[in-house]
Amino acid sequence: MLKIPQQLKEKLVKELKFIATSMAAEADLSKKIYFYSGVFGALERVMRYHLDKELLIAHALTSISYTTINDRLNHLKMGDTVVPMPQNVMDQLTESISELRQAIQEDRETYPVLEKIAEITYSTTGPGFYTQSFLAYAQAHQGGQEE
Repeated sequence: MLKIPQQLKEKLVKELKFIATSMAAEADLSKKIYFYSGVFGALERVMRYHLDKELLIAHALTSISYTTINDRLNHLKMGDTVVPMPQNVMDQLTESISELRQAIQEDRETYPVLEKIAEITYSTTGPGFYTQSFLAYAQAHQGGQEE
C-alpha cells in the first residue's frame, strides 16, 4: 500500500476518478489514450512531494503502458494492422484505473492492479499478440498429434 500523506492520497484518488470517468465517457480511442496519460502524470505529481517505492513502480509501469499502447494506436492509424488492438483494451484500462483508485483509497496494495495493467499493455504488443495467437492455437490442437 502507498505510504503517502492523506492529503496527497485524496488528491490522487480524485484525479484518478476524473481520468477513469473521462475515459469511460469518451468514444474516440485517441482521446481515451490522452486521458490515460493523466495516470502517470498524477502519480508523478504526488512523487514530487512524497517519494514512495510502490508509487514509483506504479508511475513507471503506467508511463510504459501509455507509451506502448499509444505506439500501437499510431501504427494502426498509419495502416499497420498486422498487430490489431485487442477488443475492449481501453475498457479494461478504464476499469484498472478505477481499481487502482479504489486500492489507494482503501489502503490496499496496488501491485495486483499493476500486474493487470502490465498484462493489458503486453496484449497490445507484437510479442503479446503472437503469444496469444500461439496459445489459442495450442489449446485448439491440444490432445492432437504433432505435425
